[in-house]
Amino acid sequence: MAVKEKPRITLRRTAGEVKRYRRYKKIIPIGIAIAVLILVIGYVLSVLYMRFGAFTVMVNKFDHLDYALTLSESPGFESTTSRLNAEIDQTVTNIDGRSLPDWLDNVDGEHNGDNYIAYTFYCKNAGRSTFSYTYDLYIANMTLEIERAARVRLYVNGEYTDYAYPRTDGTEGPEPGTTAFQSPTTIVKKTIENFAPGDVTKFTVVIWLEGNDPECVDRILGGQFKVDMAMDVLAESATENSENSENSENSENQN
Repeated sequence: MAVKEKPRITLRRTAGEVKRYRRYKKIIPIGIAIAVLILVIGYVLSVLYMRFGAFTVMVNKFDHLDYALTLSESPGFESTTSRLNAEIDQTVTNIDGRSLPDWLDNVDGEHNGDNYIAYTFYCKNAGRSTFSYTYDLYIANMTLEIERAARVRLYVNGEYTDYAYPRTDGTEGPEPGTTAFQSPTTIVKKTIENFAPGDVTKFTVVIWLEGNDPECVDRILGGQFKVDMAMDVLAESATENSENSENSENSENQN
């Protein structure tokens, strides 16, 4: 008995299908290249972000020369600026805050140690009038809830306070030996009053992860914690001083 041959199946593509195939063949490699480029750029930016700007201090400009703040890493103000930047050690791990050296406020500029960040700088009244200003130490970036185990020590003219995230164990109040952050993102915001021309405020900021904190656990590994500080001349104090000066001049003219 003769064996019937199976019918042959021939796949044919239309001209339109061939055209689309060739188009996709060109587009897909380009898309992959763009995606890789975006990932590379994102990685580079993240590395720079971690390496630079770990701590930034800035003066928000006040539009009157009589009320001016300037910053410097040295008490002599040989070099002045409205913005300072300190770097960070990316291999920081947790420590016992009680092991920090007691000379942290005695070294100018950046002086990071093993597993802590330390930076000392100065703020000066470079204007011609007395005014008040605020310093605002705040969290610019945080991931993996690392802020819950972080500690920030702020020296102001030699006196320091340790700040920490409020307790999360159900107990009200700050962590032992600390002052609680003023808000989830504001560490502390205070005012320096009656800041006369030539007056200087010395600041030292120290940041570390507290190993004795209950929130210092494995889930925060790889977290980022970036702190910035801003200085602002209080407009109310400038206005008040300006009015007092005008009244004084008017009084002298009348006499």
